[in-house]
Amino acid sequence: MSYAVRIFTHAVSMVFRDFSATVRATWAGLAVLAIGSAILFVVEPGLATGMTTLEDPFTDSSIEVRDINFGLLFPAALMLIVGYIMMIAAWHRFVLLPPDRRHEGFTPSAGIVLGYLGRSLLLGIVIMLLAIPIFIPVGLAAAGAGDVIASLVAIPAFAVLGWIFFRWSLILPACTIGHKMSFSDSWQATKPLAATIFGIMIILAVVDFLLNLAGDAILTDNIVSGLISVIVSLLYALISASILTTLYGIAVEGRAV
Repeated sequence: MSYAVRIFTHAVSMVFRDFSATVRATWAGLAVLAIGSAILFVVEPGLATGMTTLEDPFTDSSIEVRDINFGLLFPAALMLIVGYIMMIAAWHRFVLLPPDRRHEGFTPSAGIVLGYLGRSLLLGIVIMLLAIPIFIPVGLAAAGAGDVIASLVAIPAFAVLGWIFFRWSLILPACTIGHKMSFSDSWQATKPLAATIFGIMIILAVVDFLLNLAGDAILTDNIVSGLISVIVSLLYALISASILTTLYGIAVEGRAV
């Protein structure tokens, strides 16, 4: 568990040690995310800030307005997805590119973005299929004991799914630097770190649980709270990507923490 803590703290420190460098490396993805979020805010402020806004079913709505909204909603959602992948892929490249290739830049090409998206979708589908039997006890706990107990029961469930995901997901940073890697290659490479990865997943599950509790207690339905929620989500995503990058460095490149 101590090694898991070392990897987690190392991943966090990589993001915040020189935060200006982190922003410079990921600026293109952040810019696309910002534009997509701005469009989404214009189309539907509730989606952009996390606030829920439902249409009144008894109020007549203009078909023209709805067409305009959906016409903007699709490109906004696409920009959010692409921007997110660009940010994460750029971070992988920033950490993993060797000195003789850093002149290529960190912003990923369209091919890298598409490759990352395809691999992410495949991983997501497989994990969702595995989640069905794993989360049955969580649903039973929620029905019988309430949301708080269900959240506690969900921590090991998320840890198991995260463990499987991280064992397979070295294919993601690999594709950002042109290294072809299969699911089996990733699973084999992470075999010596299997116990450590499970410890990392427990840490992430606990951190996620605490962040959700803090968010429910502190944040409200307003723009400022929505902005804070978005920033925290992006930082959490970068830290998760940083953990994955660290695992790749250790398992594939033989780096030390």
